[in-house]
Amino acid sequence: MGNVTRIEPPHWFDFSLGDRVRKRSGSSWQGRVVGFYQTDLTLEGYAVESEREPGSVQIYPLSALVLVDEAA
Repeated sequence: MGNVTRIEPPHWFDFSLGDRVRKRSGSSWQGRVVGFYQTDLTLEGYAVESEREPGSVQIYPLSALVLVDEAA
């Protein structure tokens, strides 16, 4: 693989690459932050790769996610 550029989120984003997060409610989804996005309607969004299904990624706005307590 050639040169790889690591994409960092804007400094105000709550989560960082590699943080473990889960969905607050609804269908279950837990995994690691692997990317970021921003749209007119979603000012802070995350791509989360599933811990149970490696390679499967979903995108969620900040309001849908919480940080997983590593000590729990």
